Amino acid sequence: MNARARAALAPCLLLVSAVAFAQQGDPHAGRSPAPDVPAGSAVVVGRLVHPTRPEAAANADVLLYALSADGNAGLRQGRTDASGRFRFEGVSNAPDVVYLVGARPGEIPFGTRFSFKAGEREHSVELALSDPTADTSRATAADLEMRIERGCTHLRVSHRHRIENRGDRVVFVAAPERAGAKPIFEVELPAEAEGFEAVAGGDGIALDGRRVRFWGPLYPGEQTIEFGYGLPLATASFETGFPSGAPPISVLAPNGVVAVSSDALRGASDRTVKDQRYAVLHGAATAAGGSLALAITSTAPAASPLRTPRAELWLELDDAALEVDERIEVVADGDGAPITSAAAPLLCLPVPAGAGELRFSSETFAAGLRRDPSGDLAIHGPLPRGSSQLAISYRLPATSEGASLAQTFDRALPLLSVLVADNGVFADTTRLHRRSSARVDDRSYLHLEAFSIEPGESIEVGLRRTPPAAPGSRAAPAGFALLAGLAAFGFLLGPLRARDGARASAEPEAASLEREAIVRSLEALDEDLETGKLSAEDHAAMRASLRARAAALLLAPQVARSPQGREATAQRGEAERSVGPREGGQASEADQGRAPGPPQPAPKFCSACGAGVRPTDAFCSQCGNKL
Repeated sequence: MNARARAALAPCLLLVSAVAFAQQGDPHAGRSPAPDVPAGSAVVVGRLVHPTRPEAAANADVLLYALSADGNAGLRQGRTDASGRFRFEGVSNAPDVVYLVGARPGEIPFGTRFSFKAGEREHSVELALSDPTADTSRATAADLEMRIERGCTHLRVSHRHRIENRGDRVVFVAAPERAGAKPIFEVELPAEAEGFEAVAGGDGIALDGRRVRFWGPLYPGEQTIEFGYGLPLATASFETGFPSGAPPISVLAPNGVVAVSSDALRGASDRTVKDQRYAVLHGAATAAGGSLALAITSTAPAASPLRTPRAELWLELDDAALEVDERIEVVADGDGAPITSAAAPLLCLPVPAGAGELRFSSETFAAGLRRDPSGDLAIHGPLPRGSSQLAISYRLPATSEGASLAQTFDRALPLLSVLVADNGVFADTTRLHRRSSARVDDRSYLHLEAFSIEPGESIEVGLRRTPPAAPGSRAAPAGFALLAGLAAFGFLLGPLRARDGARASAEPEAASLEREAIVRSLEALDEDLETGKLSAEDHAAMRASLRARAAALLLAPQVARSPQGREATAQRGEAERSVGPREGGQASEADQGRAPGPPQPAPKFCSACGAGVRPTDAFCSQCGNKL
């Protein structure tokens, strides 16, 4: 098991707090349950022990948590018997799997971790419970380490407070009792600090303004409490306050990346952490109310040997949110050992503002994933030579109208593909161009693509929900709207064709526009068939109608020059004259002086092309449409 995976299990009280969910019911009902622990033939047996209240250990929920070397986690719940004993069977005894047994019989979680030894078939665990005390004088600060490293967009400052509890009870000050109480320790952050994050310490780490206070739980023995924050890269100096005082302090900074100096500290021997050399400064204890001022010089790290040939964004808009899955191909050229950089990120994965429920693949976790103070994700390695795929997913808020995504990339990106689940949405974008829809696992996706994306360039995609379709139509809404638009187009063009020779010059231009519209409509029909918006039957019928109309447009000039065409044109003119004055217009002088005759039958027109026809005609002489 590597050190990074072990560090993920260090805050035991965070992990066993999941038992509270088991007691109160899953707050995320409806989601997929957590996977089980790795299966095998081994057994975990144990018991809970309370020194003064044995009944506290009876019928208590117990949690077995497992973390594999590749970052995959598993969870199993059990329950103690009347004597506090429990048993988990059928688990893996692989030495690289780290287990945590946890229980939360009251407000305080308790946990211990272990790994099976090679060949071990049964592992025994005894978990000591105790009632908490609010007496923080039992806690003693042993030492403090501060690390200052370079992140994606900020300097990253981390505090590691090593605290000792020499008593036999957990020290914890509950929230209702904190007003006026003394915390286990207190730190005042620099004025420039942002992006605070509690790493190890649980809910007992509280941030109030610039003040960080730790209220427990602090278990018997030694415990490390860790938190971090960011400072702008341009920061030249900052000051940290210690209202409750501080033990002897060490400040570490990576050689060649960040240089730190202080009048209150003296140089010490360099230290190697994860193959990275750190310069070290030491200082004496700080009295209550004191502070530490540090001067910072940050240099740009060497160019990363990584490149990102392509990336994919898979988007799906549901009723509540926009689900985003990112897949980025990362290539480390050359041969040799995997690439690692503890001092500065090898690669940054920006996370859009408002993103929640962040998840990532096991391969991404194994690549040294860390949270940057900016909120982005940083990859520190190890990354193997050759090609790797990193995958993260998150959810963005959506409204009744839709949602939007604005994403950037840390490196130049030759190719970006965006695939949008085609569940009734329109995609709006200016940087991406559209490709033919894709079908993956029996689902249709709108396919967008962009080339040569610069580092930091914002790629924006807006998704709009389509209005509800009117009931009663067998054809897809898009196809129906398409034909309706063309019918209106033909209806408007029909009268233009019936005008006299002075307007005849408009006919070629109108026919050209209609032919272009038909071509676009045919392309849209094919795409609707590919994406499942149209059935094959509807597609064939609508395509045949459009092709017939296109053929009629091509033959129209020849028909107009034929004797039948000239006769039809004359008939259309006579029909128009028999209608009388146009709406909003005046009758001619001849009309005003003519005695009214018998009622004339209403003129007939072709519904396909708008040409005038005789009452006895069975087919249109212009386009051949059946009347």
